[in-house]
Amino acid sequence: MMKLANSALGLSALAFTLAACATTASAPASDEAPYYVREGMVNGLNPSIMAIWDMQVEVMDDYGNFDPALMDDAKWESLLANARELQRQSALMGEATNYVAADPNGTLTDPPEGTDLVAIQQRLDAQGDLYRAMSMTLAGHAGQLVIAAEARDAERVTTLVNNTQPVCKACHDVFWYPEEYTD
Repeated sequence: MMKLANSALGLSALAFTLAACATTASAPASDEAPYYVREGMVNGLNPSIMAIWDMQVEVMDDYGNFDPALMDDAKWESLLANARELQRQSALMGEATNYVAADPNGTLTDPPEGTDLVAIQQRLDAQGDLYRAMSMTLAGHAGQLVIAAEARDAERVTTLVNNTQPVCKACHDVFWYPEEYTD
């Protein structure tokens, strides 16, 4: 009987330890510097994706595809550099564990029209794992764009660039503008 009690106690301790580890792994580290989401988007992600989208307009054919005839070495290198930066910035976002909607001491403290930074923060707090996963999805998508740009595969680049906006929008729909879809 004592052996059974010790085994049960040992299993209970193991279960408690595993539960504590699982809780600790997904909880923000108190000493980790926060990742400021708005600053990361405006200063980190936006420059690279906007450069990619602007390039697409410059080098597209009559059907909206990247036209390899309009892509010189400098444009391919620019596309590759911006895809790498998009991947890096997305990974930084996805690797963070402590999200803050906007830096209270930064220059982006006034929310854009139609956004509520308090509500955004509440969603980040409640669904940090989802935000992290969506960020890593964008990083993976950007990684595929890096591969396509390295291969100078204009068809694949077109598909990936066109599909970047829905990847971004999926996250925005959950964290930035979900009230637009509540009716």
